[in-house]
Amino acid sequence: MENDTIKVAIAGVGNVASGLIQGIVYLKEYEEEKENLLHPKIGSYEAKNIQIVAAFDVDSNKVNKDLSDAIFVPINSTPQFIQVEQLGVEVFKGPLKDGLSEHLRQVIQVAEIEEANIVEILRKTGAEILICAIPTGAEEAVKAYAQAAIDAEISFINCTPTRIASDPTWARKFKQANVCVIGDDLQSLSGGTVLHKGFLDVLKEQGVKIKDTYQLDVSGGLETLNTLDDDRKQYKRNIKERSIQESVINEINIASGTSDYLEFLGNRRIGHFWIFGEGFMGMPVKIDIRLETLDGPNAAGTLIDVIRATKIAINRAGNGPISSICAYGFKAPPVTTDRHTAHQWLNEYIEGRRIE
Repeated sequence: MENDTIKVAIAGVGNVASGLIQGIVYLKEYEEEKENLLHPKIGSYEAKNIQIVAAFDVDSNKVNKDLSDAIFVPINSTPQFIQVEQLGVEVFKGPLKDGLSEHLRQVIQVAEIEEANIVEILRKTGAEILICAIPTGAEEAVKAYAQAAIDAEISFINCTPTRIASDPTWARKFKQANVCVIGDDLQSLSGGTVLHKGFLDVLKEQGVKIKDTYQLDVSGGLETLNTLDDDRKQYKRNIKERSIQESVINEINIASGTSDYLEFLGNRRIGHFWIFGEGFMGMPVKIDIRLETLDGPNAAGTLIDVIRATKIAINRAGNGPISSICAYGFKAPPVTTDRHTAHQWLNEYIEGRRIE
């Protein structure tokens, strides 16, 4: 049925977009693999119901290409897992504004053509959701896409750390426009922040008082290169550290974030975790562990759930931030809670037992 299709536009044809599109194709071809998702079905929706209908970027090597080709431009480091047939979706030039840090400007050549009319394209393609997956720190560019979603009267998923869903002014704008806003800062399905919070949750449940912790990683993805800019790096780190602090009751010493860009790692992210706490009778408890993941597919796993949950919200005429979806899939949601509660909220929302 036609209304089973979830029509999605994406801003930023980078590693997240590559992971998402390959993931959708992969799950269509290998039905049995859908069990790797936390939610194989959300309502009546599966991953195969997601259809990308529009895409935006500023890179001259991606603009004007079919999206199926643009996601494999060499500057993207997500490996090719599966053959993606021509999608018939042209990548349009989006607004540049502050979209590229000085480091990204050294490796990306901006397309020298006129910016597309985003609102017009969103309306023409029938997009219901606009995903923003552009680089961290591109505040003005993120806001331009958010405003475009409002003007086109469609829902907005903000994968970036820029405050949109968690900003009261923007939340009010989306509510007044009667469309949903979901965000902020997408959390990977099995990424460093989720794992770190999981360790802390278990220790806390077992009566360990956490004193000090760090989670530092290195990666070869463009997002890591982008955050070599000091302001963008600190912005991202502040969000991760706040998210982790919320997993413990007492104030602790925290360091969390990407420490360096190593091009040869490609899409791999290698994280190191260290936790120190005190258990019964002041007994020292230490955790020292290493995690290796691929950024693109890791982010896509969460995003596939978020897209389908957002479609549920659209069907129910939801508007403004949907707190259950935000808390489940993002590091800086408007309403924060622990991991277990966030999963419970989402399940209750999907089942219709929670308003938002």
